[in-house]
Amino acid sequence: MATRTRKSSAERREEIARAVLHIIGRRGLTSLTMSTLAAEIGVTSGALFRHFETRDDILREVVRHGVAKIDRTFPDKSLPPLERLFTLARNRIRLLGPDPGLAWLLRSEQAYLTLPKDAVNELRDVARRSRRFLLKAIRDGAADGSIRSDIPPEVLLVPIIGTIHTLIGTPGAAQHVQGKQHRNTSRVLAALERMIIPPRSAKS
Repeated sequence: MATRTRKSSAERREEIARAVLHIIGRRGLTSLTMSTLAAEIGVTSGALFRHFETRDDILREVVRHGVAKIDRTFPDKSLPPLERLFTLARNRIRLLGPDPGLAWLLRSEQAYLTLPKDAVNELRDVARRSRRFLLKAIRDGAADGSIRSDIPPEVLLVPIIGTIHTLIGTPGAAQHVQGKQHRNTSRVLAALERMIIPPRSAKS
């Protein structure tokens, strides 16, 4: 008879964080209760509190888990500006497109209203860092001629972020197969690139 390996506290905490995001992504925040969370991972409600003291501590762990994954989508700052910008865009779409719970964490106003204040501050910080990263890429690109300089970077940032968020919210946007949705995503990003490169460099 095979022996069952007991999960470490760190492994169980990560499992709980993933389960929270799965519940939120599939059924919404109102469906997140200690009972539904316990059922999701196959433990008792009491077992959850062997790893966390309170519900807010669970939510803090969810945010830490999510922010760590989001942080890994930032590409190398030494990449050329245009490549840097679109690598971040593709990384975010691949991560958040198939994970509505994680997308909710990053993009939903409800998250900012319901999560513990310190967790909200972590989310705001990663949002600010994302914005600064994109603005730096736009400014660097405007300086080297790879991104148009006739539109202020703060203005150009709006359609870039809007496109990324739209593609994240499109079902199947991050599929790696060569299906219709994958092709649509590629076409949208290619259109965005044509919009932000200098007009004289645009491909016909």
